[in-house]
Amino acid sequence: GIQQGGRGGGAPPARASSAAMSNLSIEHKKGEVNELKASLRNPAVERDPEKRREVVKRVIAYMTLGIDVSRLFTEMIMATSSKDLVVKKMVYLYICNYASTNPELSLLAINTLQKDCRDEDPITRGLALRSFCSLRLPNIVEYLQKPVEDGLVDPSAYVRKTAAMGCLKLHNLAPQLVLESGLVGRVRQALYDRDTAVIASAICALEEIEGGTSKVEKQLVHHLLNRIREFNEWAQVVVLGLVARYSPAVPAETFDIMNLLEERLKHSNAAVVLATTKVFLNLTQDFPTVHQQVYARLRTPLATLVHGGSVEQGYATLKHIALLAQRAPAVFAEEHKLFFARFNEPSYVKLVKLEILTAVATARNVGEIVGEVAEYVTDVDVAVSRAAVGVIGVLGARV
Repeated sequence: GIQQGGRGGGAPPARASSAAMSNLSIEHKKGEVNELKASLRNPAVERDPEKRREVVKRVIAYMTLGIDVSRLFTEMIMATSSKDLVVKKMVYLYICNYASTNPELSLLAINTLQKDCRDEDPITRGLALRSFCSLRLPNIVEYLQKPVEDGLVDPSAYVRKTAAMGCLKLHNLAPQLVLESGLVGRVRQALYDRDTAVIASAICALEEIEGGTSKVEKQLVHHLLNRIREFNEWAQVVVLGLVARYSPAVPAETFDIMNLLEERLKHSNAAVVLATTKVFLNLTQDFPTVHQQVYARLRTPLATLVHGGSVEQGYATLKHIALLAQRAPAVFAEEHKLFFARFNEPSYVKLVKLEILTAVATARNVGEIVGEVAEYVTDVDVAVSRAAVGVIGVLGARV
C-alpha cells in the first residue's frame, strides 16, 4: 500500500501545490494589471461611462487585495476628468492611497483637484477638497490653502464641514502656515455655523490644533447648549466634551447648565450619558455637597446602562462606575446586587465587578457580598478565582 509519509504523499506536497497556485494567481493578476492599463488608454472605454466605471472598479478591487497597481497612476489621473461622481470617488481614493509613493506624479492631479473644488456640484467640491487634503504631501501646501479658505465659506454645509477638517490636515503638514494665515480664526467662526455638523467638525479641528488648551467662552457654551437637541449623537458627545472644560463664573450658571443637560442623562446612547456625567462632575468640583448629590443622581442612569446594551457597553460603563465607586462608595452601596456576576459573562466583566464590590462593601452588605464572591472561587477562569480569593481577604481585613 501507499505509505502516508512516502514520496508524493502527505502534507508537504499539498503546501507546495498551494504555494504554486498562489504564485500563478499573482502572475495572473499582474497580467491583468497590464490589461487594465490598456483598457484605461482605450478610446472606446473612455467614451463609454459604464465600461470606464467597471475598469476603474477593478483597479480599486485589486488595490484593496494588496496587488500593486501603482503602474496605472498616470492613467488613473487622466480618469479624473470623468463627470461620473462614482468614478471620481474611486480615482481619488486611488490617488490618496499611492500619493506617498508617487509624490511627483501626484502633482499632476492638482489641477484637476483645484478645478473640482470650484465645481457647481457641492458633492464634487467636498469630495475634491477632502481628497486634496488627504494627499499629505509637503509640496502641495502652497496649493491647498486657498481651497480650504474658500471651503470654509462655501454655501454647502458638506463643503464647510470638510474644510474645517481640512484645516486640521493642513495644520499637520504646515502648522506655522495655519497659525499665521488666520485659518484658525476662520474655523473658530464656524463654531456659530447654522449647520450642526459643521460646528462639530470645527470643534474637533480646534481641539486638535490647540491641544484643548484654549479658553472656553460663556457665549459659545450657551449657544451650543441651546442647540444641543439639533446635534446627532456623535456631535453631542463632542459638544459635551467642550462644555466639560468650561468654568462658570457664578454658581447659578452651574445649576442652569445642569438643568439644561438633565434630560441628556436619559439618552439611549451610552456615550452621551457618560459625556454628560463628566460635565456634571467637572462643574460641581468646587461644591462638595452638590458633588455628592450628583453621584446619587448619576446612579440610576449608569445602572441602566450596565445591562441595557451590549457586553462591551456594559464593560465601559462598569469601568466608569469603578472609578466613581472609589470616590463615593456609599452611593453605590445600596445597589451592590447590580454588580453580582452572571455565569455567562466574560471574565473581564467579572473582574471589574469584583473591583466595584470591593469598593462598595460596607458593614451592612459585606456578609452578602462575601457570600456571593465565595461562589466565584470555583470559577473556570483562574484569574477570576484568584481575584475572588483576594477580594474575600481584603473584605475580611477591612471588617
